[in-house]
Amino acid sequence: MTFWTKALETGTGPAYRRLADGLHAAIANNLVSIGDRLPPQRELAYELGVSIGTITRAYDLATRRGDITAVTGKGSFVASVVIRSDESAINLRINLPADIGQGVDLAAALSQRSAAEFLSYIPFGGSEADRQAGVTYLNLGGVTAAPDDLIVTAGGQHALTTALMVTTKPGDTVLCEPFTFAGFLDYARLTDRKIIAIPADKEGIRPAAFEELCRQYKPAAAFLTPTAQNPTGTNLSEHRRRAIAKSAHKHGTMIIEDGIYDPLMPEPPITFHELVPDQTFYIASLSKTVAPGLRVGYLICPPAHRDEANDIQHLLGMGPPQAMANLTTALIESGSAETMTRAQAREIAARQELARAIVDHKDNDEKIFAPHYWLPLPKTWTPERFVAAAEAEGVLLSPSGHFAVEAPSNHVRLALGAAADRNILEEALTKLAQLLEKNPTRASRSV
Repeated sequence: MTFWTKALETGTGPAYRRLADGLHAAIANNLVSIGDRLPPQRELAYELGVSIGTITRAYDLATRRGDITAVTGKGSFVASVVIRSDESAINLRINLPADIGQGVDLAAALSQRSAAEFLSYIPFGGSEADRQAGVTYLNLGGVTAAPDDLIVTAGGQHALTTALMVTTKPGDTVLCEPFTFAGFLDYARLTDRKIIAIPADKEGIRPAAFEELCRQYKPAAAFLTPTAQNPTGTNLSEHRRRAIAKSAHKHGTMIIEDGIYDPLMPEPPITFHELVPDQTFYIASLSKTVAPGLRVGYLICPPAHRDEANDIQHLLGMGPPQAMANLTTALIESGSAETMTRAQAREIAARQELARAIVDHKDNDEKIFAPHYWLPLPKTWTPERFVAAAEAEGVLLSPSGHFAVEAPSNHVRLALGAAADRNILEEALTKLAQLLEKNPTRASRSV
């Protein structure tokens, strides 16, 4: 009896959930190994005597749980092991800002808020004070805007969803980097947007490829993170930005620019918002510079789309809670947000140097200000096997497949800011360096 059959016969709940639960248990009990290829859906449906829809839903649930990675043209593979319950595990999966002591300022600012702020909604689009504070914060990333250009949102994801709903409809084509923000991939796939990856090299997406895709597919929009790109960390050069902006203008392609990391740069680069303001939605947020719990972001909208964007973001949740918006505005007005952002940039740069010295040994003096590190693996490792081995050592990572539009690459992402301090980060990096020197062990053998 296979574990699939046993799950169907002894599990509880709908058949698709029993199958997904059975796979999860099989991973935990070492009945399957990381990297094992799962049966094609049609074959498994025939073998078990269930509909292919049941298998599709089971595989989909297992994918959302992180148990399966689907590779276009190759099939579905076992992707993870059961998450450690040990609280000592060092979680470098979640892209968080580093702890630079901002909790003290946040607690002090919160203590000064009135309980009455929790008894009302934020004004439509954000109050004038909130939008003016947003302009001040955007200036940290070299971005100039007028308060009327801004909409105050409940974080960057809220801003991104708003921009995508304004610029695209189901069935539209959206261009993006080959590896990109998982929140964008989830939205696009759930809402029937067609995603096409723009070919890239070590310097980022290639302008000639962007031009050709615009010419061939007439995309409605392009979602781009040109600064400290997540997950690769690349910074697109000014030359490439200008060439891409020229192509976007020529073909009428809207640009959704994720500028969340711009304030971390010592010399902020030119933005698409500056190059093609009438075709660019620019997203900013304090989630990677101060604290994600504030849930406050800003969306700059082209004038022709501002009213529609305001209506949509209001429909999606009415913006952040008024108390959080007021708290964020107070932090910006007092200068605390700038102080914390500058301290965050210094800390992230130090953590990048630490990672480069311990796990990558790159002979490169370039200072990187991305809070994530795109670690290349030797050919002896696959991302899934390396993530599993690291987890066994108490370090949680993200495989490249979590960010891939098409096929994953032989990389893992380290979220450097998530470690509580540099000593803990060094401990995690040392464990990873030791793993890189080894060959993966085989969890099972054929006899």
